[in-house]
Amino acid sequence: MHETEQAHGSTVGRLMGQAARRFCDRIALRHGGESWSFAAFDDIVARLAAGLSDALAPGSRVALMMRNRPDYLFLQAAIERAGLVRVPVNALATVHETRLIDEDCAPAAWFHDRQSADRVPHRDGLWRAFVDGGEAVCGPAYAALRATPLPQVPPAGPRLDDLCSINYTSGSSGRPKGVMLTHRNWAAVYRNMLIDRDVRTDDVIAHIGPLTHASGTYFVPWFLRGATNLLIDGASVEGMLEAVGRHGVTVFTCVPTVLTRMVNHPRAAGIDFSSLRMIGYGAEPIPRNTLTRALDLFGPILVQNYGLTEAMMTCATLGAGDHFDGDGNPRFGAIGRAYTFVEIVLRDRDGRPVPAGEIGEITIRSDHVMRGYWGMSEATAAVLRDGWLWSGDLARMAPDGIITLAGRSKDMLISGGFNIYPQEIEAALTSCADIVEAAVLGVPDADWGEIAVAFVALAGCSPRTSEDIIAELKPRLGIRTPKRLEILDALPKNANGKVDKNALRARRQLSPTEAS
Repeated sequence: MHETEQAHGSTVGRLMGQAARRFCDRIALRHGGESWSFAAFDDIVARLAAGLSDALAPGSRVALMMRNRPDYLFLQAAIERAGLVRVPVNALATVHETRLIDEDCAPAAWFHDRQSADRVPHRDGLWRAFVDGGEAVCGPAYAALRATPLPQVPPAGPRLDDLCSINYTSGSSGRPKGVMLTHRNWAAVYRNMLIDRDVRTDDVIAHIGPLTHASGTYFVPWFLRGATNLLIDGASVEGMLEAVGRHGVTVFTCVPTVLTRMVNHPRAAGIDFSSLRMIGYGAEPIPRNTLTRALDLFGPILVQNYGLTEAMMTCATLGAGDHFDGDGNPRFGAIGRAYTFVEIVLRDRDGRPVPAGEIGEITIRSDHVMRGYWGMSEATAAVLRDGWLWSGDLARMAPDGIITLAGRSKDMLISGGFNIYPQEIEAALTSCADIVEAAVLGVPDADWGEIAVAFVALAGCSPRTSEDIIAELKPRLGIRTPKRLEILDALPKNANGKVDKNALRARRQLSPTEAS
């Protein structure tokens, strides 16, 4: 193989084109009353890629900000095929957040829907294009791009080590961090999924989460296998429940917050879920009560996935069978074992591996670990050390390789000289009757140094009080029992559906309940 051929290699764009030829007449995508075969999907992508290549220089950044719709998936594939750099932006991002992203990586174009138009930045020369009709600014309209004639000779396309996407991390204040992922990184992500996840040609995989995030990542491996991808109308729990029976959904993935709403939905008990064979969840810890109810409602078909933006999606996974320990009891807080082509070592602050059963920071070495943060060399050096990514997540590893999270290193608090990990308290809280979700923060205290403050949301019309919850916890947690506990109607969520601890920290009044 010539050096040029090896450099280009089997990028995901080429592999998707190959899959489209193999499965040409099968249905690749459904949304509402429309469907697209693999051949039709590939034709749209090829025309968009040709139009984008004519309009933009290789390596230009292209931002995508829209609700879940087929156009996002068409553009995702076309941008990569054209050798451009995809910048996914959550459709719920604020004006402030989109401005920071625009200032940071200076996209040459923003593709958006009408619901996002008021938050897309405006600056001289910026190409802004609606995907749901309307004129574009400073560039071709989206409809014109879709009508681009197919070139007689397809462009060479990107090389494996070219930049493929910049994915911005969420949940932190100040300047956002743009995670740089190459075509080689993304190829490794999908290889990991195809090897260690049960991806089948006859699957119907439903997408309820944002395509700009994890859900969009799941699209490609099932496409490569020839399965049908289904976009849920409105990305709602009600739409998901309706779609299972109508479309024979076999797989769906979601964050635990969505799974919590689903298992507590008044219609859930009357839905026929017999077509489902796998439910994936991840991105945040799952409440104990949610996991127990989900196993009762769906059966032993849950699969946990652990990853982070810097090592996209595929670091560790807990299979359906591994959700139960040797005595048949559900495992709580476990994220599973490392993927086949991923190394995970837990280390102390000095970088030494910790013994089995002790808490250490998760460090990761794999082909899918990011190149670095866009324009942030010091931040990159802080987390990429000697070929290993330091995740910031604390965990324990059992002798058999099963990893259980303890929390984020920055979230650990020291109270009365004891290390306390909020995630372990949250797991205890969500095993209490009627507690749907919980979050624990460390708050400075004159006597203890720091104290644990808990926030919980209760199911229905539960009569539980802060006092009786703390009384239930104290025999189990001892010194780790929260000193304060506040009951809320619901915990605040960020744009990705995760519990927003920054919003909880901003609350000025805490319950005076004390665990004496």
